[in-house]
Amino acid sequence: MTKQTKNFLLYGIEAHIKPKEIYKLDVAMLFFIFGLFFLAEASPAPVFSKIFLVLVYLGMVILSFSRTEVTGKKVFWIYGIQSLGFSLLFCRAGTILMLTTLEEKFYPGYLAALVLLYILVIALYILLTLALIKKDVYNPSTSKKMAGGWCVTVFVILGISAAKILSAQAGYTATIRFASLSSYFISLLCILGAFHLVKYFMIKKWEKTDHNKRKDIRV
Repeated sequence: MTKQTKNFLLYGIEAHIKPKEIYKLDVAMLFFIFGLFFLAEASPAPVFSKIFLVLVYLGMVILSFSRTEVTGKKVFWIYGIQSLGFSLLFCRAGTILMLTTLEEKFYPGYLAALVLLYILVIALYILLTLALIKKDVYNPSTSKKMAGGWCVTVFVILGISAAKILSAQAGYTATIRFASLSSYFISLLCILGAFHLVKYFMIKKWEKTDHNKRKDIRV
């Protein structure tokens, strides 16, 4: 494993998560779920939507539960599970909103295009991450500056886009679609956090490989 890859895997591993922080997020997410329950009534399949919401919430709560302070590689597990949960929920919210503005005959084509979009974005994230690893931007001495620059860029782009749309005196349908696109935008950003799961499993594999090598040397 190269030094650049190790810097990427270990970046953020010094963080600590207290159980109280996890519980607070679970409660906040519960209120979000209640709001989505009302929104689900407008979906083509309200029962399926509600079951999906309950399963995502229970899965996130169970998988991220911890009675003690979370440290080490498990931090990536918690961040990854929470990010994946929010990504799924915002994606579902965006889909429900968008489908209310479309005729039923357009549903299959729209959903297929949505799946393709997510696949392309994930592939782009992977390529971007590999490029950043190669440039060693996750080195502790440079990563903070890099992260700050990315945050500023994202917020500037989002602010300009929102200003243009809100100043266009959009009608009801356009407003609903803007809310849908905003939900998708948040969902796609959350996917970045879900990549912490990849780091978690890669570190586990790295530790296992390192342990086996030490074991072989002893033998």
